[in-house]
Amino acid sequence: MLPTRERGFRPQASTFQFPVIIQTIHNRIAGNLHARENERIKDALNSTDPFLAITQVRIFDVHGERQLSTSDFLAINRANIIWVIENAAGGAVP
Repeated sequence: MLPTRERGFRPQASTFQFPVIIQTIHNRIAGNLHARENERIKDALNSTDPFLAITQVRIFDVHGERQLSTSDFLAINRANIIWVIENAAGGAVP
């Protein structure tokens, strides 16, 4: 058996959660974007990692009028994002 390090294990990183609304071509997504400690939303969007981690996900139609699905976790490809806003209200989706 390979040592833990050689199997690809990485220690869990401390993250900060930002309540956000994300617009894609086909959906509007509300949830908590996870960014590393001392990182802003902008820093997470500009990282070299192609995917962003979103938790407590609610997926809506493109206009944000009808909820289509929920999930505990979503990994979204940054290339599919049109815009992101911080959701200070935490619940309502514009």
